[in-house]
Amino acid sequence: MCKPINEYLGLMRDYTREIVTFGGFCLMCYVYSDFKTLAKEQYSTSAQTVEVLRSVDSRLANIEHSLGK
Repeated sequence: MCKPINEYLGLMRDYTREIVTFGGFCLMCYVYSDFKTLAKEQYSTSAQTVEVLRSVDSRLANIEHSLGK
């Protein structure tokens, strides 16, 4: 019963670099996809902010124009 466990641990010891490399690659893919999602969300938020600022600027210009008459 202990023989398969010892063989498994031996494989883990022999292929530690490969396992760590594969784990790092998987982690890199996860971080990249998460960063990509974050960048898309920030882009849409900044676009909405620009639209709000444009509407506020046009309203302010109309008020200034009305008071200037």
